[in-house]
Amino acid sequence: MSEEIEISYMGNVYTFKKKHYHTPEDFHHISWLIVKQLPKTEEEMKKATQHATMWYNQKKYNCKYPESLQTTLKKLDSLSVDF
Repeated sequence: MSEEIEISYMGNVYTFKKKHYHTPEDFHHISWLIVKQLPKTEEEMKKATQHATMWYNQKKYNCKYPESLQTTLKKLDSLSVDF
């Protein structure tokens, strides 16, 4: 059974399927962080998903990512007011 969430945000509707390795909390936070980046194209969605997942893993699980990504990930701090 796959878990899905549909989020309507600022005139856009996004649907996500939970990955088997995400906890419900992970799934919720990552999905919202993706949505708040307002991706419009498939490429933007791919990047938003990657950045949201890395940001979340860095904050919650203390994962380490290259310094070259830190500026991009830091921009997501202001989007995640509920974490």
